[in-house]
This record gives sequence, C-alpha cells and structure tokens, in this order.
Amino acid sequence: MSLDVKLHVHMHTKHASQDFSLNVAFTVEQGEVLGLLGPSGCGKSITLKCIAGIIQPDEGRVYLEKRVLTDTKQGILVPPRLRKVGYLFPSYALFPHMQVLQNVKSGIRRKEGEMHRAWTRRSDQSAAWYLQLLHIEELAARYPHQLSGGQQQRVALARLLASEPEAILLDEPFSALDASLKQEIETDLKAALKCCNRPVILVSHDPEEVRRYCNRRVHLEAGRMMENGEPFDPRSDDSRNLEEKQRIVGRGDHHQMIEFGRDRHL
Repeated sequence: MSLDVKLHVHMHTKHASQDFSLNVAFTVEQGEVLGLLGPSGCGKSITLKCIAGIIQPDEGRVYLEKRVLTDTKQGILVPPRLRKVGYLFPSYALFPHMQVLQNVKSGIRRKEGEMHRAWTRRSDQSAAWYLQLLHIEELAARYPHQLSGGQQQRVALARLLASEPEAILLDEPFSALDASLKQEIETDLKAALKCCNRPVILVSHDPEEVRRYCNRRVHLEAGRMMENGEPFDPRSDDSRNLEEKQRIVGRGDHHQMIEFGRDRHL
C-alpha cells in the first residue's frame, strides 16, 4: 500500500504580497516513514491537512493505493472520516471527559451490521492490545489531566492505531515533550510504526528527529520543495525523475537516510 501525493495550494491574504503557495509531490511506500522537514510556516502542516481532507487543494491529487481521496480534475474530495487516514495532532486532542481506555476505544468504529455487544467486546480487546503495545495498560482508568505529556502522546497514538488507518500522519509529534520524554517514547513509537506497516509521514523542524525516525525526507522552504539548496517545480519531468530515483534507493536498508530535496551539508 502506497500514498501518492501531488498538491498545489494557494492561500490568499488581505495583502497579495503575503499570499502563500504550496507545491509538493511525493510518494510514500508501505512501511516507509517519510519526514517533512522545514521551518515554521513552510507548508508542512498544510500538506498533511490536504492529505487528511481538512483542506481542499486548488489543484492536485491524493491516492492511497488504488483509492482516490482527492482529485481536483475529477472533482473528487473524500470526507476526512471516510479516508482511513490517521492524523496525530500536536495537541493530541484527547477527550478530557473520557478515561484512557474510552479514548482509545473512541477510534474504533462499528462495522456494518455489527451488534453493539460484539463491538464492545472487540473494541475492549483491541484497545487493551494497543495500550499494552505502548506500555500504558496501567493507565486505562485515568483521565487525560492525570497524565504526563509522554503518556498523553502514547494514548493518542494508541487511539490512532486502534482505528486501523491505511496511512498515518504525525504532525510535530514531539513538540510538547522535553528531551527526556522524547528519548523515553522513541523505542515504543518506532515499534508501533513498524507493527502497523503503513505509509507514514512525520512532520518536524528538527533534522536530528527526522534522521532517527525516517527513511527519507522532503525539505520544504516557503511552500517549495528544495533540491541542493534551490527550489524546484515538483510538476516538472526532472522532479519526477528525481523522486523515482529516491524511491528506488529508498527500498534498501530501512535505516538508511535518503535525502530528498536538500544537500547533506546541514
């Protein structure tokens, strides 16, 4: 299963000189973690929101394997709830009135024709499994305000994985954590992403963070993908050739960092 993305977004402001344009194109293969790297305001989160269906691009497409999620030429825009794309927000967005187990179960939908009793049994088992995977089963009865930042992140990730997404979007997942908590959760997060074996996009402004987690990275500056420190048009033939080259190389060692869109002298 792969995620194919090609987007053009133009954000209008009161002052035309401050308008923002985003142009990106890339593919994320099954089991691959792609890092979107760049400074604040470069278009990383807008890219994720277009993939999730929260923002409609002016032009472009988003394909998840053979499913069309967005295609502006065909007039297709699948609603976010039907995309089967898991989105981890920087704030984690846990329900404050729900205990941890209930928060995780909230991501598990009833199947068509499934009785409530059967869903309850299945969701209890699934939620418990993901809590155990992320080593937070002892927190099942707590509320979000009783958790540390690292524990909240694990709960949010467990809820995301329990929803059985076909692609995963992680938007600055460590922004609310200090250095010790980042180190504490690293092993669990890597294990969870490996277990789900889905295309993953991780947004960050930290090159070291991207190096530790990602197979490849796309570097953005002011809405443009960068190659050797220079912007290039992802809609051009040259960019497609570069992307295909990076995809072929990236199928090698899972831990090899493939740099896409920036030279290695950081």
